[in-house]
Amino acid sequence: MKKYLIGVALVAAVGAACSDARQGRTQPQANESVATTVQVTATEYAFDVPSDVTGGVVEMRFTNNGAFPHEFALSRIEEGRTEADVQVALEGQAPPKWAEDIGGVPTLSPGESITVTRTLEPGSYVLLCFLPGDHGMPHALMGMYELFTVSGDAGVALPESDAIITATDEALQVPALTTGEQTVKFENGGTEPHELALAVFEPGKGTKDVPQWIDGGYQGKPPVTFLGGMQTISAGESVFLGIDLEPGVEYTAIDFTTGSQETFTAGV
Repeated sequence: MKKYLIGVALVAAVGAACSDARQGRTQPQANESVATTVQVTATEYAFDVPSDVTGGVVEMRFTNNGAFPHEFALSRIEEGRTEADVQVALEGQAPPKWAEDIGGVPTLSPGESITVTRTLEPGSYVLLCFLPGDHGMPHALMGMYELFTVSGDAGVALPESDAIITATDEALQVPALTTGEQTVKFENGGTEPHELALAVFEPGKGTKDVPQWIDGGYQGKPPVTFLGGMQTISAGESVFLGIDLEPGVEYTAIDFTTGSQETFTAGV
């Protein structure tokens, strides 16, 4: 349940393609089904997500409409569990056995969005944010969690990718990426769980500058812009991320499970 991974690791340590011809990508045919985008937003201190989502291949657009950074940790929970059960679990000392952490979206800065396409099985789910608020209290303990149900199967296929970022047990492998909107597949090619966080640091700033900013109540100019990514997924698993890269910007990809960091600039 307590999905600290990317969200809390960022606090502690950091705190459609431009061309359909690129890498052999083709446009969907008119008779192919396309996933309907599920809009998920975060504010202080709540999530807005549809109470019922069609399962199978699901495309979810995560947006931070709040004034502070937020994460979208995601767990599948036992059927019949309620908000009261979640609240009790949050106040406990150990994750409950009736919750399975399946990895959500790590920290997003205010105004930022990312799209995640993946397969979700029918069942009950809960979104949570564990980033610290006033006096270090996790946002989840301030009521920032929301349950929703997945049912049925939309009957759509996973998208084609424009590029693949692979996490191994040693490092992240980031290929040459182009500017603009694109679909990047993030795959765990290792034998252990791995994760991907995307960020842009201000000039001269790095992971060492983030904890002080967070401890100071997010006051002053942020040393980093959090762009989301994917929290820990198991070996062999993959998800598809819809991102928009700007020219001339130095991006940082981070896997906290290995301590790997890769910087890159998108080409034209």
